Formats: sequence, C-alpha cells, structure tokens
Amino acid sequence: MSADFAVGFGAGGDSADPLDFAKEALSRVSQIAVDLGARKKLCFAGCLAAELLIARKALEAADVSQLPKLQRRVPKLLDDLERVCVWPYNPEPYNATLRSLAGSKGKGTDERVRQGILSFSKSSPKIIEQYFQKLERFSKQVVQLPDENLRGGEKAKQLAKDIKEYPAHVYANLYAVLKSHSLCTCRTGHSSGFERHQARLRLRNELSEVDGHVAFDMLFSASPASLDHWQNLQLHVSLRNKTAKAVKFGDEPDPLSCLKRPAKTRVVKPEEFCGLIKTKWASRICCRVQDSELHQLYDGLPLVENVDSGPSKSLRRLLEIGRLSNRMKMVLAFIVARSFWQYYDSPWMDSPWSSDSIHFLPELVVEDEHDQPSVALYASKPYFAVQFLQHAGESVEYCSAFGVVYRYPRLLALCIILLEIGRGQSLTTEDHGSVEANLNANWTLAKRLTNKNRTWGDFDYPHYRQAILGCLNYNYSKQAGASIETNVFARKAAVYEAVLQPLEKLVNELGFAENMNIMDPIDASQGPGRIADVPAPPAMPMRNSAVDQTSQWLNDLNAINRYFHKRCPLASVPSPRVAILDTGFDEEGVFFSVPGRRQKVKGWKDFAADSELPVDDNGHGSHCTALIMKVAPHATIYVARIAKDRGSLRNAAQAIADAIDWAAHEVKADIVSMSFGFKDEVPVITQAITRAMLERHGKIIFLAAASNSGGNRREMFPANLDSVISIRETNTLGAFSDTNPPVDPDGPAVLGTLGRDVPSAWLSSVEGEVAKSGSSVATAIAAGIAAMMITIMSIGMADTTVQISPDTKKLWTKRGMRNAMARMSFDMGNRSYYISPAGFFSGKGAEKAWAAIADACTR
Repeated sequence: MSADFAVGFGAGGDSADPLDFAKEALSRVSQIAVDLGARKKLCFAGCLAAELLIARKALEAADVSQLPKLQRRVPKLLDDLERVCVWPYNPEPYNATLRSLAGSKGKGTDERVRQGILSFSKSSPKIIEQYFQKLERFSKQVVQLPDENLRGGEKAKQLAKDIKEYPAHVYANLYAVLKSHSLCTCRTGHSSGFERHQARLRLRNELSEVDGHVAFDMLFSASPASLDHWQNLQLHVSLRNKTAKAVKFGDEPDPLSCLKRPAKTRVVKPEEFCGLIKTKWASRICCRVQDSELHQLYDGLPLVENVDSGPSKSLRRLLEIGRLSNRMKMVLAFIVARSFWQYYDSPWMDSPWSSDSIHFLPELVVEDEHDQPSVALYASKPYFAVQFLQHAGESVEYCSAFGVVYRYPRLLALCIILLEIGRGQSLTTEDHGSVEANLNANWTLAKRLTNKNRTWGDFDYPHYRQAILGCLNYNYSKQAGASIETNVFARKAAVYEAVLQPLEKLVNELGFAENMNIMDPIDASQGPGRIADVPAPPAMPMRNSAVDQTSQWLNDLNAINRYFHKRCPLASVPSPRVAILDTGFDEEGVFFSVPGRRQKVKGWKDFAADSELPVDDNGHGSHCTALIMKVAPHATIYVARIAKDRGSLRNAAQAIADAIDWAAHEVKADIVSMSFGFKDEVPVITQAITRAMLERHGKIIFLAAASNSGGNRREMFPANLDSVISIRETNTLGAFSDTNPPVDPDGPAVLGTLGRDVPSAWLSSVEGEVAKSGSSVATAIAAGIAAMMITIMSIGMADTTVQISPDTKKLWTKRGMRNAMARMSFDMGNRSYYISPAGFFSGKGAEKAWAAIADACTR
C-alpha cells in the first residue's frame, strides 16, 4: 500500500493499513446493525448490514490498479459511515468513532453506534435512500468486481438499475389491511362461514412510486367460489410511516417540505370491500392504505392487461403444458427472485412460496378488431397466490433442530423455484414426516440436480446455476458467528448477494433487461422442451382428458393408501417384496431422484449385461417400476434386467429363468411382475416358475401381460400358465381394449385393469413423464395393486383391536390374490372383470374392507 494512499485518510490516522481499517470498520458496524435488527425487528438495520457487507466484499476484491479510485472514494465512504454511527450529532474528526470501534477501544462505543443507527433509521426516507445509493455506487461503480469470464479483460457491465428497498411498514401495512378486507361478508349464510376472496399479487422486476407512495397491483376474485371476474386494484402505501420525523442529512433539503393538496378519497370498510370488487369497473381501481384503513381514490386508471375469467395457472402446471424460451426463463427467474427478496422479512412470507403459489393469469389478446380474442399466458407477468393466514409464521424461516444440514426453509424454497424454472420442469418432493427430514432430503435433491449437467438442456448458463448453489451453500454461522444464526436480515442479505445480484447482472449481460415486460406468449402447443443433444424419446401424447383421467385414477389409489397408512405405524408393518423383470430402470430419472424413492429399490441384478449399476436403455422398465412404486409406495422393490429391449427378448429365455430363480430364492419376493410375453411356451421359463411355486409352497404370486395383438393372437406365455395371473388392459372406466386377446370360452374368467394412456417415468433424457398403453402397463399396475392389498391386510393384522381370519394368509398365494382381485372387480360382460380398487374401497370403512378381502381369500 503506497504512502500517498495512507495519508489520504487525513492526519491523526494510526499506522494501520487504511484499506484494512476500512474493511474492519465496515464489518464491525455491519455486525452491530445485524444485532440491532434482530433485537428491534428493524428492517432498515438488516438492509444496512447487507450493504456494508457488500461494500466490504468489494474492497476485498480490489487490486493495485484500483488504488487511485480508492484514494478518492474510501475517505468519503468512512465519513458517511461515521455520520450514521453518531446520528444526529456531528461526526468526530478523523473517524474517531470508527477507529475506536475497530480497535475495540471504549466499552461504550458499541452502544453509541447502536443508538446512532437506531436514530438514523427514524430519519426521512429520502435521506436513508440517499445514503443507500451512495453505498451501492461505491460497491458497483468504484470497486468493480473482476469477471474472469469476460474476453480481453473487459470489465463487467454496470447493472442497469439499482435494486431499491422500501421500509418494512410498507409491506406490513398493506398485508394487514388486505387481510381484514379480503373476508367475504356477502356469503355469511354459507355453511363454511366466512370465506376469502382469492387474491393475486403481481410480482414485478421493479415497484413504482406515486406521490411518495409505493404502488402494488393486485387482482381479487369477485367471489370466493366463482372466478367469472377478476377485479384489478392498484394499492398505494406511503413511504413515510405515521410516526416518522424528517431530519436533514448534511446539506440536503427536506423532501417533504412542500405538501400537496390531499386527493379526494372515500373510506372502504371491510364489509364494503365485496361490493367494490364485485362491480365491473372496466378500470383499475386505485386505493390508498392510510391509518389502517383502505381509501378509494377518486380517479381510476386504464386497464393494462385484459385478464380473462377463470382460474389462474400455477408455475407447476405451466411447466407441464408449456415451453419457456431461455429469455422467458431468465426474466421470470429474476422477477421471482427480486420479489422474493423484496418481501422476505414481511408477512407476505407467512404462506410458502413454491411453483404451486407462483401463478399466471390468462389474458385476452385481440390481433384485429374483427378477430375473436385469443388467450395468452406471459412468463414476465407472474403473480403470487396470496393466502391470508389466520396465524402468522406458518412458513418456517429457520430450523433450530438437531441433525439438520441446511436450516433455511425459505432460501431452499427459492432455490427449488429457480431450479424448476431453469430446467423447465417441476420438481416432485415427498413428505418425510418432519421439517428436519424434508429440509435434509430436499436440499440434497436440489444440490444434486443443480450440479447435474445433462438435465438443463440448452439453458446453459453456469452463472445461473452458481447463483442457486451460492444460496444452497449458505451457512451464516460460518460467516458471522453462531450468535446471529437466527437473524432473518442476514438471510435476506444472502438472497441479495448470492442470488439477486448475479441474476440481474446476467439478465443485463444477455440483453434481456431491455423491454423486460414485452415478450411473446408462452407456447403451450409443444409441451416442455426437450434436451437438444439427446436422441428424441418415444413421443408422449398431448395432454388430454384421457391422461388427466388416468392421473386421477392413480391419485385415488394414493388416497386409499394414505387412509390405511394412518391406521398403524408403517414401521411395524412388513413391506411386500416386488420383483420386476423388465429392461431395468434409470436411477438418474427425475422420478427416482426424489429422496426416499431410490432407497425403496433394495435389489438390482443385471441378467442381460452384468452391469453392477442400475441401467435402462429402453425406458419400458423404468416406466413399469415407477408405476408399481406409485401404486404401492410401501413396497420394497427388486429389479432384474432380463433384456436390453424388445428385440433382444427372444434370446432372453435363460436370463428370465435365472431372474425368476433370483426373485424366488435370493430376494424372497412376494410378487413377481413380468410385463412381457412369448407366442409359444418356453420350457426353461416354465420350469423356473414351477420350481419357484414348489419350493415356496405356493406363497409367491406371478403376474404377466396377456397380449397386445387383439384377435390376431391368443394369450401369450407365460400369462397362459395356471400358476400365473394374466392381466389385460382397460381404460379408466373399465372398458377392455380391443388389443387384448380373445376370451377363451372354455377357460376361466379374465382380469383387467388400467393400462391405457398411463403416464409414468421414462429415461432421464426425457423431461417429465411419458404416457404408455398396453397389457404390460396394466400388469405393472396390477402388481402394484397386489402389493397394496398385502400392505392393507398387514395393517389390519397388526391392529390388535381387529379380528381377522387366519385364512387371510392365503392372500400371499396365487389363488388367494386372484380371488381378492376378483372381489374388487366389476363384471364388464363377456366374462371380463375390471379390477377397480377405488370402486371396491369407496364407501367402506377399514373393517369392512378387511373383512371382504379376508372372505375372498378363503374361497
């Protein structure tokens, strides 16, 4: 450090390195501000701490070439900081307070600085804004952080706009007033009591100001139950709190010295709010939050968006039906991150932020006055689906429990949203029963997917992923000491520094910041985008009513499972063992990456190529394995790869026989799923099945696919064996497909279940699920139903308050299981029976269901 630079801080300075002194002063004042924010719940203090830490980081990144600028700028930075620390008194010469603070001289220095920050927080908003702008200019313009990724040593571009923070009362006052007004008072006679009008808060890249007020745009449904009309409101909240006093900072004029004539308003009482939003004004209604009241302004504003009636669409749903361009993804991610930071320490965080709570409203677009309007969704216009909760704090901000890897649920929620946007695919997470387990599992999943290159497709922006990782790697206790781990302002600062600033920088460098709100509508005609460098997988049918009905059919099974799982701790119930003989499974797929699911796969054996690690080159095995796990979540899964694809199946006879031996003897499987078939009998396979039945004394259940060749071929082998349950394909209504083999008039009645348009996992190179049809799909579902029934009966047998016949154990045999499936089936004619668990369990309590299954097993 040069002598000239040292003298630049003025006479009376000590011999310490001036740059080190500046960094130490920034750190000490930041620590005091964080502590003050935690004690007083003071948003300003948290923001101050964040800005000071950013300034310190800028100093740490400075090199020798920047010394001339530092010589001019750092003294001014310290002078302003000294003034804040002793506010409202005149600063002492040579930054005496900061030097005492940095050198730990004087026991009362910390308290004096604390009082100075507290006093400064009560000064006028304009003065506070000016100081923050100076801090930001210092960090962003004077000490530019190096960017090693720019060619030719070119410096990083400056951010186009400063991100502005507003006082905490702005968000809190708006939330409190709307919470009281959103209760619907015109439906008090309804049986459910008071309901709330649905509310959508527009998320923007930048909030606007109107006459000293912050403007918020919101939509309210005209009725809690009906969405035939959305009323557009613009709500103004004063920047100046009622008790704030204006204090001059330096030579700056008082910005509020000239008061405007008050606007004409009328008070809207909570019981009058219904009438306000029910009226179709065809304009934006302007209201002002004032003294805990809502005042409607005299003038309205023109509508900017022509929002269509009907429900809004969640981000999760949008990622399923639409394809977002890279610009859409980047802009949406920035707007969500910016809004998340803006509202972080406010009541607007009381309800969780996720891809289920980020919504989009359809807009009516008319290209020509003679054309019919079309409906469009825009990625640059997200909304937050507000839930005005009765009790605050529903969304945990910090987890203090033992054994937690990552303690910040809100930060994790933001990371998952950004992960979903970047990958163009919603993330499915499981409930592990506790906040601690969910935090650990979801953090592990998010970090793994962020680091996984091939699932990002052409959205190849390393800095975007680094922003997510920076947030996922955040640990305040390692940065500032464990005493302030629970400080919400520190987390808000982390969002700003680790996520928001890098995203804004990236948006500007890519040229996406200009005309951010001018964007083409989302293309929902192609579905989610595919990964460009991976061969196209089998085409998935367009989302249609058949696929939706199939998903609902599977959801009904989930409801049945949840009902019975509540009856008894599953830890005391043995898991049924299901062996799946197929093309393997891709453990890198999205379905299997969900925490807890991969652990359910307890065994793997490759009889096709001796791979020690799970693999699936075809997708069929992954599809069937995931289906069984969906239908029977408590089952333990064992996968045997018996062929690489359909073409190699004809040469897989010995592999199949070996797999049957493995399933019967090593795995001790209760159920064996065989979603394949041969035109003629294969003796080696027959022998393996017979051997398994004999050695297991009949206590093993084989299921196999009947055929997909319709009347052109009889029932395939091994489905036509007496020791195997043959399964046919139906749709969700039980109609048997014409691709099933003909029913043998001299043979037994046939069983079928859902196998048409069933979505499930595929290879990891495919975004989302793939819908497939056929008796092989129905066989997987039937195997899942068999495992589901065993679990349900095991729960009943573990319940000491219930008497169940010992003959129920016959359910573990082919005959007992087939009889039980027949009992829960509907006769569809032509001696064909449709297995319908929902139809069987509907209207039955647990005791009746157990009795019916037990009775069927004994026949």
